[in-house]
Amino acid sequence: MHHKKGQTAVELIILMGFIIFFFIIFVGIIQGQTHDKIQEKKNIIIKDIVKNVQEEINLAHQSTDGYRRKFTIPEKIINDDYEINVFDGIVYANTTNQKQAIALNIKNVTGTISDKTIIITKQNGIVYIE
Repeated sequence: MHHKKGQTAVELIILMGFIIFFFIIFVGIIQGQTHDKIQEKKNIIIKDIVKNVQEEINLAHQSTDGYRRKFTIPEKIINDDYEINVFDGIVYANTTNQKQAIALNIKNVTGTISDKTIIITKQNGIVYIE
């Protein structure tokens, strides 16, 4: 009799081991898919931010002298810090962990982006950004 109880206990332990193993595999797969979705969302957000800045610069170029507009961009991209810069006819943004980045062409602009609140003006045919 003791032999069967011992065998049952071992079988139960083996079964529990398999269940835990498959549960860990399942959680790992779900976590991997969630990570991929978050990365995709971050890529979309950073692209939207850069396109927004590009469109604001284009709008300023099309406007008359005296144009002034203040707009804000997000402080973070899903808990990631990022930088955005304008130089040499390009607006460029990248996350500080270097996993997301995008650059788009822009018309000439004078100044730099130093804050997430951006002021764009046009004076004497020149577009300024600060």
